[in-house]
Amino acid sequence: MKAEIAVIGGGIIGSTAAYFLARDGRAGKVTVIEPDPTYARAATPQGAGGIRRLFSRAENIAMSQYSLSFYQDLDRGLASEGKNIGFRKQGYLFVVGAEGAADLEKNHRLQTSMGVPAELLDVPALRDRFPSLGTADLTLACHSPDDGWVDPQAALSTLRKAAEALGVTYLRGRVDALSTSRRTVTAATLDDGRELQAGFFLNTAGPWCSEIAAMLGAALPVQPLCRAQHFWRCSQPVEPMPLVKDESGMFFRPEGDGFAGGCPSFAVKPGFIFDLGYGFFADYFERAVWPLIAKRLPKFEEIKLERTWGGHYAQNSFDGNMIIGRFSRDHDNIITACGFSGHGLMHAPAVGRALSELALDGDFQTLDLSALTMDRVWEGRPYPEIGIK
Repeated sequence: MKAEIAVIGGGIIGSTAAYFLARDGRAGKVTVIEPDPTYARAATPQGAGGIRRLFSRAENIAMSQYSLSFYQDLDRGLASEGKNIGFRKQGYLFVVGAEGAADLEKNHRLQTSMGVPAELLDVPALRDRFPSLGTADLTLACHSPDDGWVDPQAALSTLRKAAEALGVTYLRGRVDALSTSRRTVTAATLDDGRELQAGFFLNTAGPWCSEIAAMLGAALPVQPLCRAQHFWRCSQPVEPMPLVKDESGMFFRPEGDGFAGGCPSFAVKPGFIFDLGYGFFADYFERAVWPLIAKRLPKFEEIKLERTWGGHYAQNSFDGNMIIGRFSRDHDNIITACGFSGHGLMHAPAVGRALSELALDGDFQTLDLSALTMDRVWEGRPYPEIGIK
């Protein structure tokens, strides 16, 4: 089997990259290798689906600006077919105590300088806007009313179908080995023995990206980190809420007639965990999440937990920000986008476009994402988000 470009991993990043490659018209045959077309254990469908511009790094703000517009246009385009990706422009709200106020204000200045319609709220204004919130420990909030979220499964399915409609081939299989010749990756061998030859490769395997890198003797500081999410209903009425997030990492947002949310824990060891019924996560909601959400919204003292599910961050242990571009010092025709640490769907359209540019033009054309390459890892220059991640 042969292709001009092979994409390893058909989740939201791989599928969006394939879409932009095919849309450009210069890529030739694009083949995506994906082991599970149901995406039962993929990272994307298990996420919160949020798209927000409340970041401290200009690159992340700019990517979210493009992604927000992309998802809105995609949702509107599907409406004529009676479909949608569940886009809801219901806003984001970051809330902080005294120690986080300076960072929130600094980030807000950058955000508004880049055209983000975000507003700082002091505690009286916060109480007036969202009276159900608990504010005893808060000093300041930042509200971005035009941000929102999508249905992750619907977004992934739609982008895969869009890529296929443009001629992208999806090949079911798992990459077991990569063949090389000097500085060139020549082929991917699948778990059933088939071989796909290609002139260029993208490693978009999400939490599995380090396994692909290791096949080339390269190392990525990216590990799977399990995080649990929960759905609950509240017995008391709550006013319309944005996605609320605080410094603990706790977040919640409306979901149908209830709420979805959680709080990632870095106490859990990196690795894949697909059964949350025992061990660290067995009582995690009652032990760790419920106290946080009830503190932030006291009406959540009376709730009914209905479902818990798990997914995996592709966690960048170096600085928490994504890595894009070359990752193997010894190979010139393979690049990656990985280590999103929970922001993959959020930035997928901008990243997919950037990967297409790197593959076809050799450099960034639309957004300069050079601060997010492996150079910073190799040179020991962390580039983390400041404030609420």
